[in-house]
Amino acid sequence: MAMPIRTRSSTMSLLIAAGSVAITLVLSGLSLFSLLELRGLDLLFALRGTLSPPAQIVVVAIDEPSFAQIDTQWPWPRSLHAQLLRQLGKAGAKVVGFDVLFAEPSNPDDDRELAAALREAGNAVLVSELSVVNDPLFRHTLRIDPIPMLRDAAVVGIPMISVDADGVVRRTRIFAENMPSFAYQLARAYLATAPEPMREPPFPGIPVGDSLREMLIDHRGPPRTVQTVSYYQALQFETLLPPGIFEDKIVLVGRSVEAIPEPWHVSGDTFLTPFSWIAETPTAGVEIQATVVSNLLEGRFIHELGQPARVFLLLTLMLPTSLLLARLKPLTALAATIVLAVALVFLAWVLFAQWRLWIPIFAMLMALFLTYGGQLLARTIRAERERLRALETLNRGLEAKVAERTQALSLVNAELSERHQQLETTYLDLALAKEHLIQSEKMASLGLLVAGVAHELNNPISYVHSNLDFIDEYTLRLAEIIRAYSDTEHSTREGRRRGDGQMRSACFDETFQTLQELIKSCQDGAERIKKIVLDLRTFSRSDDTGFIEAGLLEGLESSLNLLAKQYQDRVTIHRAYDSLPKVECLPGQINQVFMNVLQNAVQAIPDRGEVWVSAASAEDRVSIAIRDNGVGIAEEHLAKLFDPFFTTKPVGTGTGLGLSISYRIVERHGGTLRVSSQVGKGTEFVIDLPLRATRTPQ
Repeated sequence: MAMPIRTRSSTMSLLIAAGSVAITLVLSGLSLFSLLELRGLDLLFALRGTLSPPAQIVVVAIDEPSFAQIDTQWPWPRSLHAQLLRQLGKAGAKVVGFDVLFAEPSNPDDDRELAAALREAGNAVLVSELSVVNDPLFRHTLRIDPIPMLRDAAVVGIPMISVDADGVVRRTRIFAENMPSFAYQLARAYLATAPEPMREPPFPGIPVGDSLREMLIDHRGPPRTVQTVSYYQALQFETLLPPGIFEDKIVLVGRSVEAIPEPWHVSGDTFLTPFSWIAETPTAGVEIQATVVSNLLEGRFIHELGQPARVFLLLTLMLPTSLLLARLKPLTALAATIVLAVALVFLAWVLFAQWRLWIPIFAMLMALFLTYGGQLLARTIRAERERLRALETLNRGLEAKVAERTQALSLVNAELSERHQQLETTYLDLALAKEHLIQSEKMASLGLLVAGVAHELNNPISYVHSNLDFIDEYTLRLAEIIRAYSDTEHSTREGRRRGDGQMRSACFDETFQTLQELIKSCQDGAERIKKIVLDLRTFSRSDDTGFIEAGLLEGLESSLNLLAKQYQDRVTIHRAYDSLPKVECLPGQINQVFMNVLQNAVQAIPDRGEVWVSAASAEDRVSIAIRDNGVGIAEEHLAKLFDPFFTTKPVGTGTGLGLSISYRIVERHGGTLRVSSQVGKGTEFVIDLPLRATRTPQ
């Protein structure tokens, strides 16, 4: 007995809903999909808006006004932090947390004074740092604590925040590696001084299991949402701040510098948060820690659905949706799908704003549109089946006509037999024509080869030429932005506002990114043309086109310019160049040698120092000497200096491949790379190259 049509339609709708949910769950494991879901969480934060600042927390910011008022270079003397700690104690602060890592000793008197202030206060929490190095063969965890003198005088915690793949801070942990977090220590110290002290962790509203895993931070708003005062104001709170501002409060001290050139290229102790895309500026790490502390005290972290709950939610929403779309016409179903998508976003916002529950927006929308697509595909399949049935009916009528046509063809076949003899005669003529056709085909193939080469050259030249028009247009846009910023007829502030407006109207980020892509496209086209020409030369004759005559001083100066940011205002460069002849070499690889040696010289100088660069020639060789007055290299390390993966730098700051690669490059050119060093006096590298490279195999 056949299944009724309505029953078949309902069964198909349920299968479509289940398939859509299954595909969505598979796609949700992809990194791109995960980033989209995280952006959906950022959207919910933006729709919810800014919350009121926590009443029990105040941030003392080490900001630009404080640098201007104190007029001392960073790091400030620790005696100044001791003075601040005593002032905060005088102001009635319950807990004081320093989001500043005191890992290195400073002036001994200043260190002792800060340690004494910490012991006197008895309510201070210092920050330490946890560095994890993951390797396929091992996992190394390194904890960097304050110096022992300070660590013994206060409680220590680790700022455990996680940066997602898109660079945004959304998660934190209370414990990790059996170590408490910085926020946990602050909240614990605060509750211990409250009228009803906390008995045992975790905090109210946070299950025991959540304290050991990453939790979603409930960010309150853009930067400076938490009540913030400047460092210099806290030093003089009696005259510069309202009375009682620190009374019975948690006070966090940390860097909060706003002068960052580009919001999406953060530096220092600043991080992107879900509100950074609206505020167009990152948030200071100390303010994020203040937010985590408030989440702990109020038990208001964001709740995230587990995998079983997500599956149940998607099935609950998609099953009735699929049944509804099956009964609507395609255009009406599309309109209903759009309305349902808006309703799902509204539902996600209500759950997030009222109960801090994050449900997957993009997963729901994807499952919804997959369900609509599945219903559309099912309609198409049904229509195709009906068309095939109509064709089958038509074919039955055609069979009779085919029989009649077969009889007529039999008569025609008799006539064809008579012409067969004529075809045999014609075949001999065709065999002769075949030889001529083969020769013609060879000539045509040669023509295609020439045309193909011309086409291969014309394509990259065409899109390089077309890209130049766009590059010219986008360059004019960027020039308008520069003119707006450099307009001398207006005040600096008004000029900046005009410049910012010009940037928005010109879509600066998109224009700059498109300009880079166009230039990259032109470079790809040029590289493609170069490869075609080299392929044609290889076809005609074989030679090594890699080694060319080049001036080494230009590459040496280019390397120094690239490293200028690392050594400026810290290292003085002394140049002593003779007139050098051109050297037959691979310029890019030789420049890599210069870069590696110069970078090592600059990094070997911890504070201030000098680097001497000299160049000389003798007969058929040139010599480049690079000497520094840095820390030097121990004698037992010199023999292994050019071994792969050998490095004396701390874990995570060096690969041990730079000097090894440089040695192989110089050796390939038939030259030598020598090193001499004395601990505490410095190191000298000498690069000796022949004017004509011997070109040893790579």
